[in-house]
Amino acid sequence: MDRITEFLKDARPCFVATADGDQPCVRPQGFSMVYDGKLCFCTADGKATSKELKKNPKVEIAAVNGGKFIRIRGKAEFFAEDGAAKQALEMMPQLEKMIGPGKFEIFAVTGGTAVIADLASGEAETIEF
Repeated sequence: MDRITEFLKDARPCFVATADGDQPCVRPQGFSMVYDGKLCFCTADGKATSKELKKNPKVEIAAVNGGKFIRIRGKAEFFAEDGAAKQALEMMPQLEKMIGPGKFEIFAVTGGTAVIADLASGEAETIEF
């Protein structure tokens, strides 16, 4: 998990891909964290990201840093408890204003894989989590 979080920290923004029916939807995301051992991102219940992930939890996240990229694939799992949101807001207080409108939500990507690859050489590392 450390390799994934370090890559994302240095590669902001990342891009979150969801699906609205048969239409792919991609959005920039500038926040990630680990909570309860899980890779987490944020949204709000009134936003399309939240609605799409609740209908179809399959998600992909991608980011580029220099000559390398990461692609994360898994399922979105929303946290029911407030601890994850509290940690996120402590890490980045401006999220509360940036996320609105709606209730601030945290989702984890679970049961997934991350691929970190070099664009020039094609060498790749796969991390399961």
